[in-house]
Amino acid sequence: MMKTRFALFLLCLFLSFSLCTAAFAEKNPWDIKLPFKEATIQYSITGSETGSETLYIRDYGKEKASHRKSTSKIMFMTTQTDQIEITNPDWVYTIDMKERTGTKVTNPVKFMIEEYNKLSSKEKDMVNKNVQEMGTSLMQGMQGSVQQNAEKILGYNCDLASVAGTTSYSMHGTDITLKSDVSMMGMKFSTVATKITEGSVPGDVFAPPPGIQVTHDKEADDAARAMAKSTIDTLKSPDASQKMQQQAGDAMNQAESAGQQAPPANQGSGQDMQKAMDALKGMFGK
Repeated sequence: MMKTRFALFLLCLFLSFSLCTAAFAEKNPWDIKLPFKEATIQYSITGSETGSETLYIRDYGKEKASHRKSTSKIMFMTTQTDQIEITNPDWVYTIDMKERTGTKVTNPVKFMIEEYNKLSSKEKDMVNKNVQEMGTSLMQGMQGSVQQNAEKILGYNCDLASVAGTTSYSMHGTDITLKSDVSMMGMKFSTVATKITEGSVPGDVFAPPPGIQVTHDKEADDAARAMAKSTIDTLKSPDASQKMQQQAGDAMNQAESAGQQAPPANQGSGQDMQKAMDALKGMFGK
């Protein structure tokens, strides 16, 4: 389980650079603003995994908190999930409400921003240029595809990303998924947004619940920091497209290899792959 999550964690970090678009060339390329300041999104989960999820959003997406309750059935095995994930500019918390424990890691985008800010103006221009030009070749390296404005869900235009048995429809130009279908490791399930309510959200959902023992995963931080440095170093080079295509393929192969070794009842891997998908479609810009 940990090997699968670690491989997918690296994949998510690797893909986070794809949120850079031409629209953000003159500022922090990871500063993506959602079409609403605060909102609550409710989801229904069906298939091998059944249940519900609620996503709370604050400050135009800088802070997010999701609460997922579900039951997974694979052959004769049943797994109950009661998980909270909280993301802010500094940290990502993953909390198991059944075990009353959790972990926190530094938000990997923070490391990307730190490395990006170390660059000269000329190097930043090269990074932005490479990101804007290399989306197609990168997706080919991952044997995936992206289609902008493929479908309208609950009144929002959505981009479609497909790769590795997973499809994800996200609000155009953002990482907010409104519909996803996952088929991997013997599991097939769909997560679909059923309601979006714009307006104020409870403040306490953006902090770990009282009584939860949270552990800082420093090993994951070290890996994320190294990956961020490697990614930015590659993006500032003239031959970044070729290098990133190869690295994307390697990252996906690592994730798939880890997934094949994971027990089939581990529904968490499918959720992590879905999160990786959230980053894919942004590489083509708005």
